[in-house]
Amino acid sequence: MSVYASYIEEEDRLDLSFDGNLDVSVSRDVCDICKRVALGLTSCIVDLSAVERVFDSGVAMLQMMYRKLTARGTMVIFLSDRPEVREWIPVITCDPRSLPALTHR
Repeated sequence: MSVYASYIEEEDRLDLSFDGNLDVSVSRDVCDICKRVALGLTSCIVDLSAVERVFDSGVAMLQMMYRKLTARGTMVIFLSDRPEVREWIPVITCDPRSLPALTHR
């Protein structure tokens, strides 16, 4: 699992992309990124399109990141075209309206 980060200054936006299996192996990198994020960051785009498989530890790590960024007022947007990855987004964002739609955990 790898995580790539880039900051688009003109839009005050952080872009994160993950590839491989979403698991705890990138936790340190994500924590380091969250520590460096400016308090006024406008948005963060999290691209999960290259994620092959989602593990509970990866979900927990993204939940932590999501909560930290949204608590600072940052809008976080998750992207993925894979249904098996998209079904985890309501769990990550704690959107109870979408939880019954999950087919497995």
